[in-house]
Amino acid sequence: MAAGMYLEHYLDSIENLPFELQRNFQLMRDLDQRTEDLKTEIDKLAGEYVANARTLTSDQKVELVRQIQGAYGKCKEFGDDKVQLAMQTYEM
Repeated sequence: MAAGMYLEHYLDSIENLPFELQRNFQLMRDLDQRTEDLKTEIDKLAGEYVANARTLTSDQKVELVRQIQGAYGKCKEFGDDKVQLAMQTYEM
């Protein structure tokens, strides 16, 4: 509920900004959301690893760690993209 109110307030606050600024801020928000989704996935994978560490084969452990590392890599990419967008927006 609070997230919905936050989003509504956010959208109202950028309504009068020029289109390019609106677009960049929306893209940054989308990157934030994608990062949060990935962090949830990382938590799930890490929990699965910890809960089943004794019964997982080493191949399964390697695969879970690979998935976690891949998700962290994507989070970093999203962060880098967001920094680039912020720099573009600042230069407008």
